[in-house]
Amino acid sequence: MLYGLAALSGVLALLVQEVKLDVSLAAIAGFTILLTLLGVYLAGVKVYDETEEALAAGENSLYAFLIDLSYKRRIFEVLLDLILIILAYWAAYAVKFGALSGSAAWRLFLRTLPVLVFVKMAAFLVMGVYRGIWRYTSLDDLIVFAKAVVLGSVLSVIVVLFAFRFEGFSRTVFLIDGVLMFMFLAGSRMAFRLFRQVIPVARSGEGRRVLIYGAGDGGELLLRELLNNRALKYSPVGFLDDDPAKNGKLIHGLKVYGGNGDLNSVCEQHEVDEVLISSSRMSEERLQKILSFCRTQNILVKRMRITIEDVTEH
Repeated sequence: MLYGLAALSGVLALLVQEVKLDVSLAAIAGFTILLTLLGVYLAGVKVYDETEEALAAGENSLYAFLIDLSYKRRIFEVLLDLILIILAYWAAYAVKFGALSGSAAWRLFLRTLPVLVFVKMAAFLVMGVYRGIWRYTSLDDLIVFAKAVVLGSVLSVIVVLFAFRFEGFSRTVFLIDGVLMFMFLAGSRMAFRLFRQVIPVARSGEGRRVLIYGAGDGGELLLRELLNNRALKYSPVGFLDDDPAKNGKLIHGLKVYGGNGDLNSVCEQHEVDEVLISSSRMSEERLQKILSFCRTQNILVKRMRITIEDVTEH
């Protein structure tokens, strides 16, 4: 990763020498955003325990700053979106008109930029863009982003129409700007999930190797909990399911094995310590067979349960 970032920064340095000022600033801003997102993500990855983390933060001011910033992500999101709005608007003009520096399009861009930044940030706030949590960004959040971008673009066109009579402006620019803005907004929010897939996090040596029995919704939910909650110290190795249609499929990169007859070979192949049953519809007969086998192999069996209990004060 470090070699890749070094190579990318070298290419950026060569690019800055050859292109116009506005292109150079946009490229530098984009690279800075990438490094900042990566830094904030890595600052949130738990590598040390609490005592070591406090000691490291006290000795390293940069590390302390990243840790502190990771707990103030709302401020970071707002500042990030300010830059993304500028980049998207500039890129729309660059796509439509080509070189901007010193041109009439460049002057239009500079005149309307403060207005667009204010209008779009207001639209993002109204539509609830800053209510979500990045690591749980879902389709529902993307729909919210799309609505916020559409609202911001429509309001921007209306404001430009009344303030500048839309003289010399291109409707295509605002269309391109809206598409790019949605891509930037969604991409920045999905960045942490992408980093989690691309950058492997070392698992604790004490982690127990577990096999999830049941490759349905419950199994996928259980896997996400095991991956997100490092305190459990579980290391999932795969799924087991009795449905032959799921045999050989992948769920979040883990293979689904056939449940009928494969339990013995899978447990032996992956040195399984525990079997976690995610399905609540398993027959008692099948459950007893699993318990009998795991008892002979000294493998612990647990069952995931989601229950809602009443809490009353006495």
